[in-house]
Amino acid sequence: MRLRPTSIRIRLTLWYTAIFSLVLGLYICGACFLHYWQLSAQLYDGEVQDLETVEGLLYFTMDGRLLLHEDYHGHAESRLLLDRVMEVMNERGEVLFRNEKLNGQDLGGPPLKDEFSIRYFARRIKLSDGTRVLAVSHLHLFQGRPLLMRVAYSTEPLRLHLIEFLEDLAFAMPLALLAAGITGDRMARKALNPLEAMARLTERITASSLGDRIPVDNPNDEFGHMARVLNSLLERLEESFVKLKQFTSDVSHELRTPLASLRIVGEVGLQCQQNPAKYQDIIGSMLEEVTRLSSMIDTLLTIAQAESGEIKLNHTQFSLADLVHETVSIVGVLAEEKTQTIVLDGDPDLQVKADRGFLRMALVNLLDNAVKYSPSSSEIRVCWKPASKESDRPPMVELSVEDQGPGIEESERQHVFRRFYRVDMARNREAGGAGLGLAIAKWAVEAHGGMILLHSRPEGGLILKVRLPATQTMVATRG
Repeated sequence: MRLRPTSIRIRLTLWYTAIFSLVLGLYICGACFLHYWQLSAQLYDGEVQDLETVEGLLYFTMDGRLLLHEDYHGHAESRLLLDRVMEVMNERGEVLFRNEKLNGQDLGGPPLKDEFSIRYFARRIKLSDGTRVLAVSHLHLFQGRPLLMRVAYSTEPLRLHLIEFLEDLAFAMPLALLAAGITGDRMARKALNPLEAMARLTERITASSLGDRIPVDNPNDEFGHMARVLNSLLERLEESFVKLKQFTSDVSHELRTPLASLRIVGEVGLQCQQNPAKYQDIIGSMLEEVTRLSSMIDTLLTIAQAESGEIKLNHTQFSLADLVHETVSIVGVLAEEKTQTIVLDGDPDLQVKADRGFLRMALVNLLDNAVKYSPSSSEIRVCWKPASKESDRPPMVELSVEDQGPGIEESERQHVFRRFYRVDMARNREAGGAGLGLAIAKWAVEAHGGMILLHSRPEGGLILKVRLPATQTMVATRG
């Protein structure tokens, strides 16, 4: 089972300590390598100086043997400092001299080519007795005869010194890691303090205190960004709660009237004996209210599904003129009852790409709104055409619905697309509807990437303009 600390502070501390350990280990390795390289360089320099010294101490005896003067030391103990092994060869590779410390062992074997071409040739050699040495070779002309001189020192003191140096560093490493752990914990605690403060503040925020906000100390760092994100979330939640409260209040208000009407009609019908025709009228009135309630609930469900993203649009390309004629055939019956005339004017070849069902729903609501609030024997115009090209927007098509009703005051226009909202003057409950038509029309248009614009006519009436993205076919035709 894999164990993992649950606290971010502990994990940050462990990560910091682990990284520090890795860096410290790399530093120790680098320091040991550098120290060993320096010791080797010092050993090499010492051997070069020793070679230059012994060159002047060589001599040939009367019988032709090559020897080394040992009497140059001023003190007897000086000879104890000489830990060198030495070998001298002639140019044919014949050994002319070996000191006693070699004990008859070869110091590197036959001469190498580089030993004659490089002034001081250094290499590491392992003697037959297992001793590892650093040997330096030098070609020396002695009494007219070329001699290859080899001087070597054991590298064991270097190894022992390096081990001692490594032990000193390793002894200090636990103390360094302990200090790193304490420092890492304090740094992690200090770094996470703003996050803990935000968590404490957020825990105290409830549904009744959604107006509270988290203070932003530094908007440019990560915690400032987190605070801004949380504040934005709280703002959206507060807005949703306000809308939910308003929606609940509106629904309660809208349901109260038809339910009260149903109750009153039912109570009146039960208070006295009625003839069958009267009972039919009572049941008819109750069915009208039930139908109105059912329509309202269906519309609310559609809006709720749309806002939650559960509705997927099925885009197809079709003629906008065909859709308008289909919509007029649905709403035309209501217009005929009020002897209203619906005039159509638009390009019969204009195409749009949208979800036909939802776009028809939006147009039905717009036309129904125009029919309800226009006077009898008035004219309603439905026009569609390519919209004026704007530099910062893609090509659009525009459909407008113009009525001759009372219009809407400027102060009311920003509210008419809200659910259950009604303008006080001509648009009252007696006109019918639940105040949801424009809300669902606005959603359907905006879901297609379009917009609804509202204007009042100077001579009276209202103009609702719907703008939708044009299809590529329309753009190519007019390009």
